[in-house]
Amino acid sequence: MNLLSTFAGSMMEGFLPAGWDLARIDACCALEPGDIGERQGWWHPDFELIPCATGPDFDAMMGHEIATAIRRTRDHGRAAALILPVGPMGMYRWAVYFLKEWNIPCDHVHGFNMDEWSDKTGATLSPDNPGAFQYAMQGAFYGPLGSRTVPENQRWFATAGRLPH
Repeated sequence: MNLLSTFAGSMMEGFLPAGWDLARIDACCALEPGDIGERQGWWHPDFELIPCATGPDFDAMMGHEIATAIRRTRDHGRAAALILPVGPMGMYRWAVYFLKEWNIPCDHVHGFNMDEWSDKTGATLSPDNPGAFQYAMQGAFYGPLGSRTVPENQRWFATAGRLPH
């Protein structure tokens, strides 16, 4: 018995987005931990795993990747649409460091935050509430960028007021 064999007819049916192929997701997660680095046939040709030995290594490397993506899109005259998590957050300190070091403005960036807390009616915390993800992102990324920051109208949070847009 597993989710795939009990999903049809359950209260979960219809809850997940219609396009999700649960069998395919399950297959992606079927590797043993020791085999996770083995190249899979369905990977994009340019995709490669880059192991991080420690949490601080991850923060620095991920921050560098975020900053590099922002710089690269600016260099090519394109907008950048980034899906940004709120946890872990150590990478934003490094992204800010590199963007400031390289003097890269972020007026071409559109930040889509993955998460936000809500109650059962969909009401979210005020952005000035320390428990709000908006508050966390302002403190970790948007605020420290100073005058180079992402314009407020290009910051997308999963709030009741913004989701319809």
